[in-house]
Amino acid sequence: KTHPTVTPRTGGIPILLSYSGAYALVLLLPLSTSAIIAANRTTIDRLLPPVGLIFLTGLLDDWLCLKPWQKLLGQVGAAAWAYGAGVRVLAVGGHAIPPWGGACVTMAWLVLCCNAFNLIDGIDGLAAGVGLTATLTTLIAGLLHGDFMLAVATAPLAGCLVGFLYYNFNPASIF
Repeated sequence: KTHPTVTPRTGGIPILLSYSGAYALVLLLPLSTSAIIAANRTTIDRLLPPVGLIFLTGLLDDWLCLKPWQKLLGQVGAAAWAYGAGVRVLAVGGHAIPPWGGACVTMAWLVLCCNAFNLIDGIDGLAAGVGLTATLTTLIAGLLHGDFMLAVATAPLAGCLVGFLYYNFNPASIF
């Protein structure tokens, strides 16, 4: 990361706040989306702790420059918690895998994705741009397959990333 000025590394905070704000707004307005969120409230509540753990791990890394093993510990803990909360890879390439294999694949996938974004986070706008592309792809897949909860979960994130890209694009004023 070569920048002539000090650049804040707390971009996760405005993304999390705007994402949470989007949900708060949806819940306050009389929209059909509110019913989708309400119907999936148990799942959302189960996933909030691992999301919080991965957010806290990233924030601590931004502030304290955690050692690799410390980041990995937070990521594995969050991945295990997410698996326990119901995030599961049940098949690969259309082939069912046993539960123990699903646990390993799920946790490895989540940790590898976290680190893939960490590795590409050295160029202005790259991680946010790739994140936006992945989010839009997931949003479209959710809509095409009728998984409206997936669409409701990813649409606000796409908006947050578009807003963040404005400040993260070259020359970045926040990471």
